[in-house]
Amino acid sequence: MSTSQEDHDMITTLPPDRAAVLEPLLRQVHDLHVAHQPQHYLPTPAPSVLRGFLSDWLAQPQVTALVAGDVGAPTGYLVYEEERRAASVLKPAMHHAVLHHICVDAAHRRQGIAAALIAQMRVLCRDAGIERIRVTYAAFNTASARTMAQAGLDPVTIIADGAV
Repeated sequence: MSTSQEDHDMITTLPPDRAAVLEPLLRQVHDLHVAHQPQHYLPTPAPSVLRGFLSDWLAQPQVTALVAGDVGAPTGYLVYEEERRAASVLKPAMHHAVLHHICVDAAHRRQGIAAALIAQMRVLCRDAGIERIRVTYAAFNTASARTMAQAGLDPVTIIADGAV
């Protein structure tokens, strides 16, 4: 098992054909969301279904996955997607990245791994000419809110939800 410093030093881009290694971490983050907001999330599917989902998702050319630590058994991961939005009469054109998922294994949290993943994402985004990072996170997830604030990603839009 790698140490926390090694995990910080070993942030790498995960090839799409290795997507299956993210399944245990995706399970952790999805189980958390199901537990807190079962009305918004389906029960966590079987491992093979999650692996298929990850494989299909990461095969898209605009999607990038970063992993911390050993690529065969990462301690954390981040998935982002490059997006372009045309200008409208109300908003300028935008070239941004959407941070869709970030998860650090429960045994490795609060060691700066999420910050290291976001820092590497920023490097790759700058290199690609991406101007902004956008992220959404669940209202219950104070750990994500803290991580995003520490990364300089501040809330700009609030989405409210309720029954009809």
